[in-house]
Amino acid sequence: MSVSHGERPIRPVILAGGAGTRLWPLSTAERPKHLIPLIGEQNLFEQTLERFGDAFAPPIVVANQAQELELRTMVGAGASIILEPMKRDSAAAIALAAMLANEDEILLVCPSDHHIGDVEAFHNAIALARPEAEAGKIVTFGIEPDHPATGFGYIAGGKGEGVRPVARFVEKPQIERAEAMLAEGGHYWNAGIFLASAATWREELLRHAPGILEAATEALEQGKRDGPLIRIAEAPFARSPAKSIDYAVMEQSDRVAVVPVSMGWSDVGSWTAVFDASVKDEGGNVVVGNALVLDSHANLIRSDGPRIAAIGVDDLVIIASGDSVLVTRLSHSQRVKEAAEWFERERVDGKASDRK
Repeated sequence: MSVSHGERPIRPVILAGGAGTRLWPLSTAERPKHLIPLIGEQNLFEQTLERFGDAFAPPIVVANQAQELELRTMVGAGASIILEPMKRDSAAAIALAAMLANEDEILLVCPSDHHIGDVEAFHNAIALARPEAEAGKIVTFGIEPDHPATGFGYIAGGKGEGVRPVARFVEKPQIERAEAMLAEGGHYWNAGIFLASAATWREELLRHAPGILEAATEALEQGKRDGPLIRIAEAPFARSPAKSIDYAVMEQSDRVAVVPVSMGWSDVGSWTAVFDASVKDEGGNVVVGNALVLDSHANLIRSDGPRIAAIGVDDLVIIASGDSVLVTRLSHSQRVKEAAEWFERERVDGKASDRK
């Protein structure tokens, strides 16, 4: 199924503002996860760009201004890169893109740091969602769950086939609730991927989050363009409330629909997710970098410098990057953010001590 059918190409909007602290110590605020080759040789941002190709219009990328040099070398001709002077979450980022685009353009909003194994299935879902988006809906892509995950929000779909109304959004559940939703059916993981026209985004932001739309509009109007780069004005953007698009619009709007899709999706949100999406050796290990692995099974071992020797261990994450080392069980990888927060406190305290 074609994503365009000879119609005006859909414009991707790639959100590249996250830090990925759950993948510490490899991913940091200075080098966020979408700029790291976590699955395969390309980084996640490059994989996101490659997912679209010639069938789509050149993308709009919304990113932190600290990433300017790296992103500029990756995007192709015709792309626009909106540089945010500070983080204001996804609603503000989408507002910037919606105001930059022509109002009749169909925008495909997607994160820069997710993995999609079945791109054809993704394109088919986009083609299925397009008529609804052209009719004024915001279509979200619901991932068909294969286990009762507690780390994702869920979308409860209404009755129907193909694209269907959204009955409700469900916050990240406890395991019992996740198991019940999986058994019930009709519930999908919220992937944070949306298809809607720029006009629809403007209307719904004005209706449900006018302060965010106003700040984004003023930041663009007072900003400056430098080739593909758009440096928005800091003062008006700083006034924007910091809200996710789910809280600001999706959970408030009566124009939301969902298209279920199974496309080998992962948010690459933990070292367990990296392990699950990676190619394993004969012992079920994922090894990147200089490592000796003996009598060990189902480990994720990665180093960007120091040599690692793993002997007689199973189900571990061992990551060495710079002057930091992480060792944890795969089953505890959701707690890595605690280590990242500790590391940041140590770094800040160390700099403060140096200045005394």
